[in-house]
Amino acid sequence: MACAQRYVNKVVIVTGGTRGIGRGIVKVFDPPHKPTDETTADEFRDLLNLNLISYFLASKYALPYLRKTQGNIINLSSLVTSIGQKDAAPYVATKGAITAMTKAMAVDESRYQVRVNCISPGNIRTPLWEELAGLTENPSATIKGGENAQRSNPERSDRQSGAVAPTRTSLPFISAAMAALRTALNGRFLHPLSLSCGSLRFVSSSFKAADLTIERNPVLKPKPDPSTLVFGKQFSDHMLTINWSAAGGWEAPHIKPFQNLSLHPASSALHYSIELFEGMKAFRGVDNHIRLFRPMLNMERMYRSAERSCLPLFDKVELWKCISKLVEIDQEWVPYSTDASLYIRPTFIGTEPSLGVSRTGHALLFVIVGPVGPYFATGGFSPVSLLADPQYVRAWRGGVGEYKMGGNYGPTIAVQSEAAKQGCQQVLWLYGENEEITEVGTMNLFIYWTTEKGEKELVTPPLDGIILPGVTRQSLLDLAREWGDFKVTERQVLMQELIGALDDGRILEVFGSGTACVVCPVGSLLYGGKTFQIPTMKNGPDLAKRFHKELTDIQSWLDNFMFMITLVC
Repeated sequence: MACAQRYVNKVVIVTGGTRGIGRGIVKVFDPPHKPTDETTADEFRDLLNLNLISYFLASKYALPYLRKTQGNIINLSSLVTSIGQKDAAPYVATKGAITAMTKAMAVDESRYQVRVNCISPGNIRTPLWEELAGLTENPSATIKGGENAQRSNPERSDRQSGAVAPTRTSLPFISAAMAALRTALNGRFLHPLSLSCGSLRFVSSSFKAADLTIERNPVLKPKPDPSTLVFGKQFSDHMLTINWSAAGGWEAPHIKPFQNLSLHPASSALHYSIELFEGMKAFRGVDNHIRLFRPMLNMERMYRSAERSCLPLFDKVELWKCISKLVEIDQEWVPYSTDASLYIRPTFIGTEPSLGVSRTGHALLFVIVGPVGPYFATGGFSPVSLLADPQYVRAWRGGVGEYKMGGNYGPTIAVQSEAAKQGCQQVLWLYGENEEITEVGTMNLFIYWTTEKGEKELVTPPLDGIILPGVTRQSLLDLAREWGDFKVTERQVLMQELIGALDDGRILEVFGSGTACVVCPVGSLLYGGKTFQIPTMKNGPDLAKRFHKELTDIQSWLDNFMFMITLVC
């Protein structure tokens, strides 16, 4: 597919079966379902050679290069549908070993920012799909539907790339498989950090959704009219809390009535900003089912932020399950409207009851939810004006700009106030002597222009340590690359380059992206005492509106071709 071009020289794919490294397997096992007493030692040795050792050698020789490029190892193999299968113990043993090796390599290679994962295009179920399918109402039916869809899926020729791609009629599970593959491939979105506090210091201990206790609120509040909703002012009847201590580890998750927190006055979050948060949404679809949009991207980002803050680590899937249960309990708070949604705010704070700058020995992870309306009250696009002043800096390399911490947001309020005094609504953040363009307000920035060579291009700053890896940002990039209608680039853009393109009349649209608004058009820019008009609205804005419609259609379940949306209830 055309979108695969972005991964050239960044990915090593290891395959098994009749067409991969292990193609000799079918000569030994066809099908590979022999019980232990019928399998000879030589046959088992062949299985090890063709399955496990081939994977080991391919990875071994690729790793030096992948460590330099921060690339990906993807094992394409039929992993889990055979595991636990009757009369296949020797075969299952080698497949299980691959799974174990993949998980161990993922830990080891995180220090080099190499992403390791398993994908099973032939029969869907992999270690990742074990987690995803297990959260659906009927995991067995989900997996079977995916298998049937792949077996019966017609193929079409992609005219642009010459590749063969699935048609749009190939059932929702194909799109889910694509989303899982993207999750694995987006290695640079996942930046494990190796610090002195240790990347695995708490990984062996995590709370479990199975231990969740529920205390229902006896007094339920009336639900607001969706047409009256504003952002962040109303909250549901329940909340999720999970306590941790260095002495006792994680306590059982607890869903309880929404209430105030009780904190020691010396709590480390209050004094040293040892805290982080996430922002995500649940949507009520046109079929009345409730779904979360790409929640694992939020869980992965929250995990990285926790690691950077020296807060205790947790199992991302278990947190996802707990949040899903909270949404299920408060499902009537998800607006019956395609123009409103339920905002979900996971928060993680240090609660160490003593002063001193050190790793916290107590922490609290909590989640609150509340209904929110559309970002634009009129339902249309309202362009914002920007102040670009190089004396103000949001983040710097070596800092924490790529993590979602409260400390990245509080200091921007004064600059936002200064922008308002100068008649601007948002801040365009610049960095360094060359005035690199980074973010706009609390959003990621996109520029759609015509290059000096006459080529249409969508460009956004790269994830190089000072940019927050937004879920909406990634989704827009994925959509744009899937469309293949214009060049898509992640690179540094300097302020003078933007001004030059404006002077040349090559700027088509400039917009921000984020969970709250999806896309937010930019209409003008105040820089160096001069106001530059940006022709975003004069050009539709066709691209910004296309992005907005595509994502909102996905979120309301009108279109599920591309992204995995988790069914909650």
